[in-house]
Amino acid sequence: MCVLFVAYGRNRLLLLWAAAFGIHSVSYILVAARGYIPDFISIVIANTLIASMIGLYIEGITRFNEKLIHPAIIWSPVAAIFVSYWLFIANFDVRVAIGSVVSALQAAVLLWVVLRGFKERSGRGKWILLAATLLSVAMFIFRGGVAIFGSTAISTMSGLAIVPMVVSVGAMVVLIMFAFGLVVIFKERAEQANLELALKDPLTQLGNRRLLEMELGVALNAHSKGGEIGAVLMLDLDHFKPLNDRYGHGYGDQLLKEVAFRIKESVKADDVVVRLGGDEFVVLVTDLGLEAQEARSKAAVVANRILNEIARPLAFLPFGNEQNYNEPHEFKFSCSIGVALYIDKNSERDSLLKRADQAMYAAKKAGRNRVAFSGE
Repeated sequence: MCVLFVAYGRNRLLLLWAAAFGIHSVSYILVAARGYIPDFISIVIANTLIASMIGLYIEGITRFNEKLIHPAIIWSPVAAIFVSYWLFIANFDVRVAIGSVVSALQAAVLLWVVLRGFKERSGRGKWILLAATLLSVAMFIFRGGVAIFGSTAISTMSGLAIVPMVVSVGAMVVLIMFAFGLVVIFKERAEQANLELALKDPLTQLGNRRLLEMELGVALNAHSKGGEIGAVLMLDLDHFKPLNDRYGHGYGDQLLKEVAFRIKESVKADDVVVRLGGDEFVVLVTDLGLEAQEARSKAAVVANRILNEIARPLAFLPFGNEQNYNEPHEFKFSCSIGVALYIDKNSERDSLLKRADQAMYAAKKAGRNRVAFSGE
C-alpha cells in the first residue's frame, strides 16, 4: 500500500512493483486459508497468483534494468499453472509434478534476470535483491520437496503446522526484502543520476570542471605510484565568438555539440573529455608510457588527430525564418591545442592545467590551428 501510494500517478514501474507486492500478500493469504475457503480459490487461484507474482517480479526487474525479455517467457508459466491446476484440481500428484517444474523454471528465470544486471549496478540494493531472489528460490524448492515427499503436511495448510508456518514466514521475509531492496536501488539510482548531473555539461553531455578535477586527481595519484605518464590537452576554438555573434547562439550550440562529438570520437573510451565553458575543452589522456619522448609522441598523435577532425567542414541547415531554408550553411573552423605532460611524480593539478593553458595560448599566437607543447 505504501508503494502504491507513492507510485500512483507518478511512476508506472513502481505501480508494477506495487501490484507484485499486493499479489504476493494475497496469494499466501489464500494458501494459508486452505480448508476454510473453496479448493478452487486456495489451490488454483492462489498458485496462479504466486506464479503471477514471480512474473511481475521478473518483468519489474527487466524493466528496471532496461533489458526486456519476450513476454511469453514471463507469462506462459502463469497460464500453464492456471490451466493445469484447474484441470487436475483433484489429482494431487499431477498438480505437484507440473507445479514443481513450472516453479523451477520461473525461479531460474528470476535468478537469471537478477544476475544479468548484477555487474552493471553498484551499491547495496542489488545484494538485497539477490538475497530475496535466492530465498524465494529456496522457498519454491522447500514447497516442492514437501509436496512431493510429504503430501499430508502440505495438504493441511491450517493450524500451526510447521510447513504453513515456514511458508508464511518465508513469504513475509521475501516480500520485505524485495520491497526494501527496491527502495534502496531507487535511492541509489537517484543519487547516481544527481551525481551525473553535477558532473556533466548540460549542452554537450561531456564532463565539466568538477569531473576534470576529480579525474585529474585520480590520474596524478596513479602516476605518483606507477610512473605512467599522461597529458592534459587544452583546446580552444579559433574565431568562435565572431561566428557565434554573426549566426546566433543556435548555430553556436550546434557547433559546440559537434565539436564535443568529434573530440570524443578522436580519443580512447577511457580518456576524459570535458567542456570547461564557452568554446574551451580539455582532454585528459592517460597511459602514454614510462618514457618522456614516447609519451610526447603519443600525445602529439592524439592532439593532431583532434586538430584534423575539428578542421573538417560542417554543414548546418538554417534555423527558423531564415531565407534559403533548404540551403545549408557550411562552416570551416579550427582550434588551437596546448599540451602539458605530467612527468614529474610531484606534478600538481593546478600547475598542470596552467601549463596546458599557456601552451594553448602559445599555439594561438603562433597562428592558430596548431598544437603547442608546454615548455617549448
